[in-house]
Amino acid sequence: MLQSAKKSDRGYTLTELMIVLVIIGIIAAIAVPNFLGLLSRIRLQGALQQLLGAINETQRLAMVRGKSCQINIDPNTKKITANAGCLLSDRNLNDEITVRSNFTGATNITFSYRGSTTRMGTIVLSSDYTDLQKCFVIALGTGIKRVGDYNGSKTGSVSGSNCQTE
Repeated sequence: MLQSAKKSDRGYTLTELMIVLVIIGIIAAIAVPNFLGLLSRIRLQGALQQLLGAINETQRLAMVRGKSCQINIDPNTKKITANAGCLLSDRNLNDEITVRSNFTGATNITFSYRGSTTRMGTIVLSSDYTDLQKCFVIALGTGIKRVGDYNGSKTGSVSGSNCQTE
């Protein structure tokens, strides 16, 4: 009886602990990349919502205030700004996000007091940590907008035809 009491107090062997650690390591090696990819997709979707919100706000304020409003999207600093009174607050996109567009010159959009625009183009948001790319397309004149998944390359030129609606 004394012998069996000693066996139950002995705990785990080093071999048992090492096997458990190896199993935990394998599970972590599988789970961590999937989690990081999910996190990057969430950040990408959030950046698209920030961009779309700022553009919609600028267009709406142009119509409400009866004046032209211009929104600027800086691909280098990832900062979204507008001229005075046309955006309630500046927006900053996550540093992990890459911004590309096919706008000639600066990436900016001007809305008239009617909400129309004289520019058309596509903006693509991507991240190095996921293959998913999000896009925003604005039509010339009407200012009609659409968003979707971008099927083109992560490098090179941007085309609105590669933006597939969600």
